[in-house]
Amino acid sequence: MNIQQIAIEKVIPYAKNPRKNQAVEKVANSIKDFGFQQPIVVDKNMVVIVGHTRLLGAKKLGLTEVPIVIADLNEAKAKAYRIADNRVNEDSGWDNQLLQDELNKLLDFDIDLNITGFTNDELDNLFNKEEIDFIEPIADVVQDDNHLLNDVKMIQLFYDPENEKRFREIIEKVREVNKIDNISDAVMLCVLNEEKNLK
Repeated sequence: MNIQQIAIEKVIPYAKNPRKNQAVEKVANSIKDFGFQQPIVVDKNMVVIVGHTRLLGAKKLGLTEVPIVIADLNEAKAKAYRIADNRVNEDSGWDNQLLQDELNKLLDFDIDLNITGFTNDELDNLFNKEEIDFIEPIADVVQDDNHLLNDVKMIQLFYDPENEKRFREIIEKVREVNKIDNISDAVMLCVLNEEKNLK
């Protein structure tokens, strides 16, 4: 693959690109945080085949150059590739438990979860998804009844660093005492326990 750096104004958006609702802000943030990890694919006339949103994100960031790959495709295959690239991405899904585990590990590294491209609402919904049969047995083994803690994302968003440090210490203790594998389950223990105290 021959990746070239080229002046951004030489890259031409495809006028009839059928893909709408492009997440330009998210992609711009991704480029800002991680750099350009995927080049824009263009045809021999410098018209974009794949990477319209990356191009718009780069423009939003004020970049003067972007990485490109010139695809050796005829017009028909370029059109088909343009559609296929967008369509294939729509078929992807998430394993929510594995995703939660990965996000919790990022929190352990003090990474702001917003750089993953998820909105705050999406993260809140994700961390609040618990198995129904998981809640009842946990309520019986809660031992730390002194703290009301929001879920992991709320702590990260609203607590100042000193409180977040205290939060992590408490959750780590709850995890150890109750032999819990991940942060979100430990947070749920604390919340369920506090709920009992409020009754």
